Amino acid sequence: MLFRSRKRLEAEEALAKADPAEGYMESLTAPTGRYYVVVASAIDADLVMDYAKKLSAKGISTKIIPPFGKTKFSRITISDHDSFAEGQTAADAAKAEYGTAVWVIKY
Repeated sequence: MLFRSRKRLEAEEALAKADPAEGYMESLTAPTGRYYVVVASAIDADLVMDYAKKLSAKGISTKIIPPFGKTKFSRITISDHDSFAEGQTAADAAKAEYGTAVWVIKY
């Protein structure tokens, strides 16, 4: 039994040290009615794509919201939620890593 526990421990340690799996990037094409946690926005679509690729390399999946309404900014999001309250809770938690400019948008 001890042997199995040691193997499991070694496997968990190896997994923790391994490079993170690559995250996926998705570009949304139409409103979904969900609430998204936005970590960055930019007018330049190339800047948005570069940052999304950087996050993907760290294992963070993103969704890109294209400009809509009167705004010309594309937005990079790291999660989506059913309600604003859930999104805001996730945004507040993300501020430690992404800074205080993290916010929630409905799209």
